[in-house]
Amino acid sequence: MWFRMAVCLLLTAVLSVPAFAGEKTIKVGVLYNLTGDMAAIDRPGLHGMELAKDIINSGGGISGRKLSLVISDCRSDLESAAIAAEALAGQDDILAVIGLNDTDYVMAAAPAVTDKNILFITSGATMQNLPYMYGKYFFMTAFGDNMQARAVAKFAKRRLDTSRCFVGTDIANEFTKALSKYFKRRYRKYGGSIVDEVWYNSGAEKYPLPKGGAKDADLIFMSSIPPDAPGYITELRKAGFDQPIVSGDGFDTPGLLEIPAEYAHSIYFATHVALDNPDPIVQEFVDSYARMFGKNPESGFAALGYDTVMLLAQAVEKAGIAKPEPVRKALSATAGFRGVTGEFSYPEGMRVPVKTVDIVKYVNGTFSFVEQVSPN
Repeated sequence: MWFRMAVCLLLTAVLSVPAFAGEKTIKVGVLYNLTGDMAAIDRPGLHGMELAKDIINSGGGISGRKLSLVISDCRSDLESAAIAAEALAGQDDILAVIGLNDTDYVMAAAPAVTDKNILFITSGATMQNLPYMYGKYFFMTAFGDNMQARAVAKFAKRRLDTSRCFVGTDIANEFTKALSKYFKRRYRKYGGSIVDEVWYNSGAEKYPLPKGGAKDADLIFMSSIPPDAPGYITELRKAGFDQPIVSGDGFDTPGLLEIPAEYAHSIYFATHVALDNPDPIVQEFVDSYARMFGKNPESGFAALGYDTVMLLAQAVEKAGIAKPEPVRKALSATAGFRGVTGEFSYPEGMRVPVKTVDIVKYVNGTFSFVEQVSPN
């Protein structure tokens, strides 16, 4: 129903706001890692954006103009991300550059865009300092790492009834370092203790295991990017660590399906939306995605891609003109935006949304919604 409402709203905008003479499309650049290790989280985001574009254009466009996505593959390479961003920002009439779900790739790409006063909206990066690093033209669709760390720490301490946690952190990525920092702070605040820590670099051939007193830990927090999650979990389970494993949205990947059945138990993670969440808006999205692509969304990152396009479309409608500065002002004033990943707003002076966090459980091939944690 919400999808039909979105189309109705766009049609209303077409009737109430005159189309710009001689301008037929609104050009938006899209950056994602569509090949390489990071494609597992980025490709679903692109599909979500394509679904949103299809709905918008089939409903008459934005203010009478069709939406055009100019797509570039960053190839899971930071230098390629920077080059692709520079190329998109150099094109004529680019309103915004959107996409990317990993903080390191966003940091490589954003300066080339925001330095030209072009909007950059990261669909999935979660390091909440990013808008302050790159200025007023930078926005996030996802919650911040502090919010998801708080949600998973609260869940682990209270719902899982744990008190002693082992932490493993990938120190090669800004996202994983930030997530661990905020989780440890919150877990201790809720009364838990960190009994041991190890650090590793993503892509390691062998992952460090808990030592000594960590054998008595009743919880494992693993801060990793998607390609490392299945291997590290498998090594921990093989070594006899059967405690619950918790993490953030880096675990929201089909890669968990690679974990052997005997080790794929008691795994929980925070993410942007559980795709079996009974909310009608979520289920309408899942059904529409399946009709378009012949399969259900692979992860919550698909919904973030969808929400990013719809958020930008709403801001263009409100601005009445597809120019970066008026649209930036309209984005900044966003309140009560109802997306697949929840209802959110940008508090005054902030460009990180306040929104809910979903907790998902993974057991032997099945991802299931556990609970939703409110931002307060």
